[in-house]
Amino acid sequence: MAQVFEIPEILCIICEKARRSDLARLLTTSRLFFNCAVPPVWRSLPDSAPAILIKLLPNAEIYLRPELNRMLLIAILDSLKPLDGKSLTRFNLYAPYVKRLVRYPRNELSNVLWDRLLKLVDARPILPNLEVLKTSLAEPYYGLTEEPTLFISPYLSPTLTELDDVRKAHELVVSVSLLLSMRRIAQECPRVRSLKLANVKTSGYPVLSPACADDLANSLGRLRNLRVLGIGTTVSEPKVLEALGNLPHLELLTLTEIGAAADWTFSTATLPKYLDVSLPPGSFPALQHIGIIPHISSPPVIRIWSLTALVQRLTSISVRINESVTQAQLGGFVRSICECSPLVTALYLDCSGSSDRDCVTLLSPQIIETLAQLPLQCLWLCGKETHDEDRCESEQFALAFPRMEYLRVRGYYFTFKDLSFIAKHMPQLQQLSVRVEMDTHWPSRGELSRLALTPSPSQLYLHLRIFYPLEHQQIEQIGLEIRHGLPNRIVEAMAACLHALWPNGVICETDRRPDKYGRVSWTHNVNAALQRLRELEVDGHSDQTVFMPRKYLRNRVSPLFHRF
Repeated sequence: MAQVFEIPEILCIICEKARRSDLARLLTTSRLFFNCAVPPVWRSLPDSAPAILIKLLPNAEIYLRPELNRMLLIAILDSLKPLDGKSLTRFNLYAPYVKRLVRYPRNELSNVLWDRLLKLVDARPILPNLEVLKTSLAEPYYGLTEEPTLFISPYLSPTLTELDDVRKAHELVVSVSLLLSMRRIAQECPRVRSLKLANVKTSGYPVLSPACADDLANSLGRLRNLRVLGIGTTVSEPKVLEALGNLPHLELLTLTEIGAAADWTFSTATLPKYLDVSLPPGSFPALQHIGIIPHISSPPVIRIWSLTALVQRLTSISVRINESVTQAQLGGFVRSICECSPLVTALYLDCSGSSDRDCVTLLSPQIIETLAQLPLQCLWLCGKETHDEDRCESEQFALAFPRMEYLRVRGYYFTFKDLSFIAKHMPQLQQLSVRVEMDTHWPSRGELSRLALTPSPSQLYLHLRIFYPLEHQQIEQIGLEIRHGLPNRIVEAMAACLHALWPNGVICETDRRPDKYGRVSWTHNVNAALQRLRELEVDGHSDQTVFMPRKYLRNRVSPLFHRF
C-alpha cells in the first residue's frame, strides 16, 4: 500500500493548506514534493517581486545594488543587455508559476529593480501565466518609464483575468494614457473579468471628447467576459454606457457622476446641463450591483437613476457622498433609489465624507420610512451624530427592516433600548455592528426580570464599539473609543443584557489585536461572562449547538460591501 505522501493528489492538497515559508524550506525533499509545492509557493508575489525574481539570475548581487542616483541608474540600465537562454534557465522554470503580482508605482527601489529585470529578461509577457495584476494607472511613476501604458504592458497576457487599482485616493491620469491602456488591455487580455480602476479621474476636461469616447467604448465593448468594472468618471459617457449595456456578463459597475456647470467646456462647445442617454430595454442584462459617488447638490451631467435599463434590476447598491448636501436633497436621492431599484436587498450609504457643517442624518424618520419600502437584508449606514438631529424612534427603526440579516451603523450611538427593539423586530439578524456610549445604562439581572423583553430566535455576531460620551468630564477622552479596561460591573451587566436578548447565542467581536502591553479587548471579558451564563442555563446538557467566534475578520463583513 502506498504511503500517503507518495500520492500526488493528497500531497498537493496538503501543500495548498501549508504555510509557504514551510514549503519553501522543504522544496528539495523529493521530486514529487517539489512538483506539488512549487505552485503554491510561487503563486503570489508581494511588492518585493523584482528582487525575488532577480535572485533567479546569475550574478544577481550585481543587479540588486540599491543605487538610486538617477544618472547612475540610467548608465547602469543602458549597459544591461538581455540574457541568453542558458542564463534564464531558473527564471524560466519558476516564472510560469506566478499567478498574482502586486506592483506599487511609488515604491522607488522596486521600480529600479523592475527596470533592470525587464532589460535582462526580454520575454513578453515576462510572467506568461499571470492572472491577477494589482497596480495603478493613475499614480505618477518615479522610475525611468513615465507612460502608464508602457508601465503595465510587460505584464499583460492572454491569461490575465483581474486588473485592480491598489490605492484608495483619487489620482489624475491623462485621457490619452487611459485610452491607450484600455486599448492595449482589450487587445492582449481578452479573458479579463475584473477591471477595477475606479480611482481614475481624467485630467483636463470633465468629459471625454467624442473621438475619445468612441475609442474607449470600442475597447470596453471587446471585453466580452467582463464581470466587474470601475473606471471612475469615464463611465459617465453616453457612448461608453451604451457599449457597457451590451456586455452579457457585467455584474458590477462603479462610477462617479459629473456635475453640470456652465463654465465647463471642451473643444469649442459648452458642456450641456445634462446629456440625454437612451438605453435599449435589454441593456445590462446581468448587472446586479452599482457603486456610485453621486452628484446631488446640482443636476448631474447624466441622470443615472433615470436610466431604467441600468438600475431596475439592481439587487445591491453602494453610495458614497463626498459633497455638501441638505437633508431634503439626501431624502430625494434615497427616494430615487427606492423608486427606480425596488429589488435592492443590500445597501451601503456613506455620508461621513460630507461637510461638517451639514446637519443631515441617515436615521431621520423620513429616510428610514423610505428605506422600509425595500426588501433589505444587508444595510450599512455611515454618518455623523449631531445633537439637534431629527432621529427616528428606536422601534420605528427596527420595524422598518424585518428581513435584516446584516446591519452596520457607524457614526450614531445606540442604547440598550435600541438593541432590545432590534432583537424583537429583526428575527433573522446574524451580524450587527453599532456603537454605544460608556454611560449607557445596562439593566442589572434583577431589572431584566421585570422588563417585558422579546428575545430573538437568531444567533448573533455583535461588533460593539464603546466610546466615552460627548459630555465626558475629561476633555481629552471625549469621543475616544474604549478598547479595554471596562469595570466588572459593566461587563457582567452587558453580558446579562445581551444573553437576555439573544439567548440562542451572541458573541462580541473586535478587530483590535492586543496592545503592546498584552491587554486584550474588553470583548474577551464579555464573551467569558456570556459563556458562564450559557453554561449555567444549559446545566450540563451537551446537545446545545456550539456558537464559536470566527477566526478571520474577512468572514465578518458582507462581501457586497468590499466591492466599492
